Amino acid sequence: MSAPTPCLDVFRLESILLDLPTGSKDEILASLVDHAIRSKGLPRTRRDEVLDHLVEREARGSTAIGKGLAIPHARIEGLKKGTGIVARSIEGVDFRAVDGEPVYAFVLLISPDHRADEHLATLRWISKVARDPDFLSFIRQARRPEDVLEVLRERAP
Repeated sequence: MSAPTPCLDVFRLESILLDLPTGSKDEILASLVDHAIRSKGLPRTRRDEVLDHLVEREARGSTAIGKGLAIPHARIEGLKKGTGIVARSIEGVDFRAVDGEPVYAFVLLISPDHRADEHLATLRWISKVARDPDFLSFIRQARRPEDVLEVLRERAP
């Protein structure tokens, strides 16, 4: 059996948000979830449940991995399809990053619970991409959502 591959199709043009409003950690999570709903990646009826999962996950330890990036994520029981959001904060957000630095780029991943292998493979891929210093620099300078989507596709496995 082959290893699961990251699900790149969860990142669509509509899922790129280049003007994430500044706020508290909980407000940022709510903005990300609301954008997932607006981009049609997440059913509105699941909003509070998804947000609760994300807040609970952050309480166990920040998903801000350092160097200006956070990868909030959750697996949700009964969800039919996954969604991903890439968002940028111009001003930076205190997200309790391991290096103490503000977070400028967020990659939200919401996956169906029954697709755990795919969820983990996508998280590994995002983490690997995020280690490339050019990635964060590019996200911070992107002018159009199309540019962000293209850089993700270029780095696809």
